[in-house]
Amino acid sequence: MKIIKNNPIKKPLDSEENNHLLPYRFYNTIVENGRPDVLFHWHPELEINYVYEGSARYHIDYDFFNSQAGDIILIRPNGMHSIHPLKNHNHKTDTFSFHLDMIGYSIIDQVSLRYLQPLQTSSFKFVPRITPDMEGYDEIKDCLFSIFQLSRDEGRHFEILLKARLNEFIYLLYYHHYVLKKTTDDTYRKNERIRELIDFINNNYQKNLSIEFLADFIGYSKTHFMTVFKQHTGTSCTEFIIQVRLSKACDLLINTSSPILEIANNIGFNNLSNFNRQFKRYYQVTPSQYRKQFSNHKKSQTLINPQTILH
Repeated sequence: MKIIKNNPIKKPLDSEENNHLLPYRFYNTIVENGRPDVLFHWHPELEINYVYEGSARYHIDYDFFNSQAGDIILIRPNGMHSIHPLKNHNHKTDTFSFHLDMIGYSIIDQVSLRYLQPLQTSSFKFVPRITPDMEGYDEIKDCLFSIFQLSRDEGRHFEILLKARLNEFIYLLYYHHYVLKKTTDDTYRKNERIRELIDFINNNYQKNLSIEFLADFIGYSKTHFMTVFKQHTGTSCTEFIIQVRLSKACDLLINTSSPILEIANNIGFNNLSNFNRQFKRYYQVTPSQYRKQFSNHKKSQTLINPQTILH
């Protein structure tokens, strides 16, 4: 199994090593052999992805699609999203992520009120994918690649031009009708409840999380809960909990020497054989084989944890 490369071109936003004036992230991700697998999450920044090659399964709010080379993928601020590898497919992307405050969201003027604040507050959303056959694609791609190049080069006074290009990019999305009004208040309320639930699962994955308990946690009947959860995430709640637990297991296998039985117990599996079976179902290797492969690689170079999601 090859080691996955997840190469941040920018340091974390609070890093002292940042030598530019703007709080953005620009990084490259290469998915190989099913890693990294980005589970459902959200963040206040707008995220723009460009797919150079390969395919992965994207789920953004209620939209599902398999990416293709040339796709420009847009994730609104606070939009729930996940990115899952596809079997036998690699996936190479560049990502630019920034808060709309960087281009004037917090300035109370008519431009911000009309165009930026509705995006940040989720009144508006993006068409999630712009493909090469869609209106305005070449113009939008050229602008995006200019943003990428400015971020790579960091030339003299580049921040001024970068802000101008980001404003141009938002303008092009509006001009070509890739900004839409959000759905109903009822959908928004359901979305918020699912967010609360996902936070709860991420913080309590080691506990016994029954469907009945989780349905009661957000005030739904069991049947309605299962339907709403799958609508939002594209998977059953049971499968999502397994994914979260196995992601935690990968981290512990790579970064600790804890016995596999102890790891299984600590992440919520009370049966070792079930843990081994589920782990192999997702990663095609046993936990011990997974640990050995990454341990061998650590001897030759510093490993970037494939569970790390750079947002």
